Amino acid sequence: MTFTIGQRVRTTVDAPAAWVGAYSAPAGTLGTITGLELFGSYGVLLDGDPDQMAASYTADELRPA
Repeated sequence: MTFTIGQRVRTTVDAPAAWVGAYSAPAGTLGTITGLELFGSYGVLLDGDPDQMAASYTADELRPA
């Protein structure tokens, strides 16, 4: 599946915090594509992430919202 910048998506996998105090999100979290596929993954800004840092997801870890 291919996604576009600005497209709303839902994750299919958990996203554990990358460091102490970082945001973690369960599978099913909504987000917005902010970066096109590069090196096999998309940049996704997850809803509720207070740092507003895009997370990296492969196409098979995302579904259209």
